[in-house]
Amino acid sequence: MDRARYERYLAAFNGKDYDTLGEFYADDVEFVLSEERGLKFHGRDAILNLYRPFHQAVDERVEIVRFADGGDFLAVEVNAEFRPIPGRQQSVIDLPPGKVLKVTTFAFYDLGPDDRFTRIRASSYSRRYEDT
Repeated sequence: MDRARYERYLAAFNGKDYDTLGEFYADDVEFVLSEERGLKFHGRDAILNLYRPFHQAVDERVEIVRFADGGDFLAVEVNAEFRPIPGRQQSVIDLPPGKVLKVTTFAFYDLGPDDRFTRIRASSYSRRYEDT
């Protein structure tokens, strides 16, 4: 997967275009966000069912910092911003009222022969809160 295709994935993600987003995931994709917190998801529908309600409560924007194409895997560093939507609740991340969470994450994507994600592992190394 080249950077241009990955940028289309992020455009679908940032645009909350779940139909297009789903096209990037293999049917049996595994997404490991945090094993210790139980944030491990199996299958395209499980991932989309995580994002749909989460994005009703949080405006999440992701941008690429670094991108490396390893043929059958990608290594990507991204900055993400999580902005709470007033009056909405979610239980995925700790997001105090009146704060915006900014996170820098390393993500590794394993790719199948059809160029879809078969496994995604993400680990955040920088988290900071700012006033809205």
